[in-house]
Amino acid sequence: MTISLAEFQPDSQDNIHVLQQAIRTLTRFQREELAEWILNSPDFCDAVAEFRAVYGPPVGRRPLTVEEFLTMEQGSPVRHEYVGGEIFDLRAPMPRHEVIVGNLLDHFRTQLGVGPSKVISSHLGLRLQVDACDLFYRPDLMIACGPFTAEALDLPYLTEPCLIVEVFSPVTEDIDRREKLLNYRRISSVEEYVLVAQRSLEVIIFRRSDNWNPTVLTSPDDVLESRTVELSMSLEEIYAGIR
Repeated sequence: MTISLAEFQPDSQDNIHVLQQAIRTLTRFQREELAEWILNSPDFCDAVAEFRAVYGPPVGRRPLTVEEFLTMEQGSPVRHEYVGGEIFDLRAPMPRHEVIVGNLLDHFRTQLGVGPSKVISSHLGLRLQVDACDLFYRPDLMIACGPFTAEALDLPYLTEPCLIVEVFSPVTEDIDRREKLLNYRRISSVEEYVLVAQRSLEVIIFRRSDNWNPTVLTSPDDVLESRTVELSMSLEEIYAGIR
């Protein structure tokens, strides 16, 4: 995207129109890269912080209760995450994300078979509480070390997974590596947290038994192996179809 500096005028609203016109010429993937750059740009974050300091929080918005959030989710075509009364839209995943998740899902279901442990996709949420704050995340995959109770089978979320997997992009990497790592490890049932990169050959495993220190896999022959359930999968298998 090339924009002439002559088109810009200091403090002019026309600048927004010029940028909009330029963005419309980008391909979908170029727009994604631009969005990733904006969301991870220190200048952009500083501008958002300055705006909030000057104008304050949005007027007329109140935090949603847990019950309101769950009711809203039942009829919503868009998936959301919930943090302390605020909801956050989850953008539609890219094809590479879905291929990786599909590979993991197929292998995990085959290996777990008909045993008590089950693999759960992001259609089911994860409910947790941190410092009296209610949170609902939607991990890409979870392993529930069953058996399930009758009550648990009727809930739209899990509360006690033993293994969680997130497939991250440059947009979600910061949240997955920091916020979610800190919060997932507070769930007493969680023994392993696995991060899978979308755009590079990299799998990171955090284990309670290793004091949550990361184990990083980067070779196609490296094997993701769970110590919690009988699961193993090479990086070659994880990234099949997109390398």
